[in-house]
Amino acid sequence: MLKKYKDDYFSDNVQFILTDNQGIVLESDQSFLKIEIGTPMEEVHPFFGSISAVQELSENTTFFNCVQLGKNAMERIVDIEMHKKKEGVLVMVHDLTDHYVSYQAIAQSRNESIINSELVVLKNLELQEREKFKNQFIRNFSHELRNPLTSIISITNILRSTDLSDEQKKMIDFLKESNSNLKIMLEDILSIGMIASGKLHLDHKIFSLSDLLELLRFTYSARAKEQNLTFNLDFGTKVPEHVEGDRLRIYQILTNLLDNAFKHTKEGSVTLSVELNQKWANRASMRFSVSDTGAGIPKESIQAIFESFHQIETGNGDGSGLGLPIVKGLLELMGSKVQLISKLGDGSKFYFDIVLKEPIHTLATTKRNKETVANYQKKKSLSGAAKYKILLVEDDEKVQMLLFKTLLGAKCFNIDFESDGAKVMQTVLQGNYDAIIMDVSLPNVNGDHITRLIREFPLKQIKKIPILGLTANAYADDIALYKKAGMNILMTKPFEEEELLNSVFKLVSN
Repeated sequence: MLKKYKDDYFSDNVQFILTDNQGIVLESDQSFLKIEIGTPMEEVHPFFGSISAVQELSENTTFFNCVQLGKNAMERIVDIEMHKKKEGVLVMVHDLTDHYVSYQAIAQSRNESIINSELVVLKNLELQEREKFKNQFIRNFSHELRNPLTSIISITNILRSTDLSDEQKKMIDFLKESNSNLKIMLEDILSIGMIASGKLHLDHKIFSLSDLLELLRFTYSARAKEQNLTFNLDFGTKVPEHVEGDRLRIYQILTNLLDNAFKHTKEGSVTLSVELNQKWANRASMRFSVSDTGAGIPKESIQAIFESFHQIETGNGDGSGLGLPIVKGLLELMGSKVQLISKLGDGSKFYFDIVLKEPIHTLATTKRNKETVANYQKKKSLSGAAKYKILLVEDDEKVQMLLFKTLLGAKCFNIDFESDGAKVMQTVLQGNYDAIIMDVSLPNVNGDHITRLIREFPLKQIKKIPILGLTANAYADDIALYKKAGMNILMTKPFEEEELLNSVFKLVSN
């Protein structure tokens, strides 16, 4: 009888078992499960205790998929069919172990792949959050430092104008130098943040490359003299005098490379070289290089020195470790790359190639000289006119006092104060001001919002008042936003006394 059923349902890897209605084995082909005749199927595996329940079902055939049989069944994974027959139940056991193991491996691999993809997404999100936090921290850090640094620089300048002993003058000079270094460090931190966040954009304008290099010659020749070093500037005759590019960022790159060279050179020389690689159309490819006779850089440290806040051990702990990363970031924005040749104990050479436009029409040879504070004061005294009336809007009492002293020292201004942003419009309407000096960040109403209100005011004598904005937010998009609001001139804190006075005189003289 079993043979007949086996012939009807024949398939590879299938064992046929015939039981009575109580699940007692009547026949078995012993394909892979060795079962003695007369054995209850429950003893083969507890799963087969369901045979009696199958008999009570209305269906003639019942299927069970992916049944894992235990050790007695050699740990097989099978599909089971149970067919009602007149003798009892025909049990067909399909051994699909290889199939299920393979399927499980594929499913596990797929799940692991999905999990890994999710982990990558989560990691990227985490990195983005970290980068966002870092950039926001740098922005806030930069902002919060600018007011106290403005106060320190202003107090230093005020003290320099008083009667001092020689020793005190030296101390003030030292303090002024420290202030300059701190200001440079603050700008470096801001630049790193702007580069990382993609908010630093190049400003291409025509400028005199020869003037820029002469400024570097003057600055670093003096520094070389202080350090008993020699500074050389090699400026090729074929290098164009005027180019179009971002003068500020090129200057920042070169000063960072030169500062790095001077920091690590104890004796010998530092050399800045500019050479023309080639010219085509109105473009010039130039190579800038800074070489020194310093300690050199170990091979294993070359990669690391371009990472933020990293310094190699050379016995000189000065600096923030930001100069070279800024050079790297700025050159990448310019489509270039900084290269290094160095040998430990035998100096270093940093160089890069950049392509700059050579303008067809260069800058006018005759330039209008900028009027100095002294010139403005002289013109004011000769004219005999009344002093300019200035509204100073600043909530920080220390900065307010220092601005007042600076403006008062020029002897050309009458000054009113306001510290609450909500009261500025009322003060403006009651006064007759020649100019307003206004901090952007004010209590209750910000300075840029007040500026919009002034520019939208219907009376011409109000809406046309020139406004000098002061801000601790030095990001380019912030500056553009404040100018769009209607501020005529923007100055970022900290600033020098002469810069402030020149800007104010420029406003009131137009």
